[in-house]
Amino acid sequence: MCGIVGVFGRADRSMVEAGLEALRHRGPDDGHLVSGQDFTVGARRLSIVDIDGGRQPLSNESGSVWGLQNGELYNAPILAEELRSRGHRIHSHCDTAVLPHLYEDYGVHLPEYLDGMFAVAVWDDAKKIGVLARDRMGKKPLYHCAVNGAVYFASEIKALLRVPGFQRRINYEALHHYLSYKHVPHPLTIFEGIWSLPPAHVLIYRSDRPLAVKQYWKLSFNPDDEINQRTESELTDRLLELLRQGVERRMMSDVPIGFFLSGGLDSSLSTALAAEMSPDPIKTFTLTYSGESTTQGKEDDRRWARWVARKYGTEHYEETVDFTDFPESLRRVLTCFDEPFSGVIASYFLSQSIARHVKVALSGDGADELFGSYLSHRLAQPLSKFPAYQETGDLAVLHPYEDQSQYLAGLLEYDKHQKSLGVTENDVCDWVWRSKLVVLNELEKSILYTPETSNAVGSCDTARHIRDTLSLVGTSDPLNRILGMEFIGIFPDQVLRYVDSLSMAHSLEVRSAYLDTTFVTFVAGLPGALKINNGETKYLLKRAAERYFPKEMVYRPKEGFQMPVAQWLLNDLQDYVRDILNPERIARHKVFRPESVTALVDRLYKTGSDYRDANKVLALLVFEEWYDLYMK
Repeated sequence: MCGIVGVFGRADRSMVEAGLEALRHRGPDDGHLVSGQDFTVGARRLSIVDIDGGRQPLSNESGSVWGLQNGELYNAPILAEELRSRGHRIHSHCDTAVLPHLYEDYGVHLPEYLDGMFAVAVWDDAKKIGVLARDRMGKKPLYHCAVNGAVYFASEIKALLRVPGFQRRINYEALHHYLSYKHVPHPLTIFEGIWSLPPAHVLIYRSDRPLAVKQYWKLSFNPDDEINQRTESELTDRLLELLRQGVERRMMSDVPIGFFLSGGLDSSLSTALAAEMSPDPIKTFTLTYSGESTTQGKEDDRRWARWVARKYGTEHYEETVDFTDFPESLRRVLTCFDEPFSGVIASYFLSQSIARHVKVALSGDGADELFGSYLSHRLAQPLSKFPAYQETGDLAVLHPYEDQSQYLAGLLEYDKHQKSLGVTENDVCDWVWRSKLVVLNELEKSILYTPETSNAVGSCDTARHIRDTLSLVGTSDPLNRILGMEFIGIFPDQVLRYVDSLSMAHSLEVRSAYLDTTFVTFVAGLPGALKINNGETKYLLKRAAERYFPKEMVYRPKEGFQMPVAQWLLNDLQDYVRDILNPERIARHKVFRPESVTALVDRLYKTGSDYRDANKVLALLVFEEWYDLYMK
């Protein structure tokens, strides 16, 4: 586990050295680089596997091929055995050691043989070929830019800002989508000229050819015919078998491992499976907020976390997260992302606490996104009845699983913007209602923009971006369409991005068994009715959990670990908000109209308690803080 920096097509030791220093937090144990006439590659290391012999970069026997990575290759022992059987000499049991040898056998196709969470780089000095690849789910980030015929790459954007001659300019398409999503979607970044390599993609550099970026794996959300022939009990058995395998793989480590134990279903189940396999007590961690931010739901979480810890004999820690200075905390978090990002940032404080005890922790990330938990998931199946609603006008035909009838009616309003995109009143457009869940819609953004920004944004449209992402999913199952769209288009850029950035800021590696490739493939192929069944979210996962926990715990309402940002903005931070978003500051960069921003802020404090307006103000607040940190 580390941070990687490098350049293909040029030797640039000074930039790579500076980049490695910028990524010291990702690998405080060691830093090393290798340079030749046409390349320089380096890594910061957080020593987890083969502590003494795993210094990156690592080469083949002749030193003609070099490999480095950020992440973990869970199938490295199997690959190493196969490679040795074919005559390769691999002297380290560090997982990175297989990369140059795997490249010798499979060339640019090597990512297809890797299983884990990774961002890898390989340089073939004989053929002058460079390969970059990112894992299937997008667990580990990788950024790149092309300057004067050379390709620079790094685990974080901050390292690429040190590339000689790079000019910092805002990518307005990225900004436009950020204001809706709360993050910048891949392959864009907020900086013009810097790109995020998409999950399950490989980049191939050859000095005599254009860059090639190709997808090497695709997840299918089409219900699997074989799965449909199995009983529910058989499917539950298979789910637990695959999840158990995923947990076992992620316990690969030469240092102690901890487990996030929120008291919720996802983390509790992975903890139970790990405790069954471990010969020694595992370490578990439960965190909560101090003060009035702790809700009754969180108290229930803590109570059940204690129950799980007692039942499975874990070495349990309870830590309290205290937010004493939100503005300063926000600035620290922004330096982790290098981009505007107004999603959940609790992982920063959780990781800070856990990193005092362990270098590696397992989480429950991915379960909500695979099985269905959020509003967009819960309404997918009811909205599949939209044609009947159009015909009758009776909201009852939608059969919502919760009291959302009026909300559904509002989502499905036909407007001029939809017509401009070629949508008719008779269309069943799940991308339309999904686009209604964004922070700022197209009209609201247009009101905020200056004429200069509007010109720069051009015809960019977030609703169209959602529609295009949905077109990649290719299933008619209403729930699986939404799950697929979010899993490939939102999940890696939001959930996985903030988990990686905010945990690695404290040199903590976070793994998730729910993102094991075999497990993900199995769950994606389940029909939607086994994920949300008659309104019961994560249906099959809960049936599996019944074998370990009381029904009272399994079926209680979900209580996420959220920061009460809206509450803070409304109660304690008004002076801070108005200072950061004052007209003079807004006017300096000519991105937004000062009067439009002021009107939005005034509306928030006039109406009060409107979390939608609070999220809109937060998105602008974060942009301003980011601009001060990176563009002044």
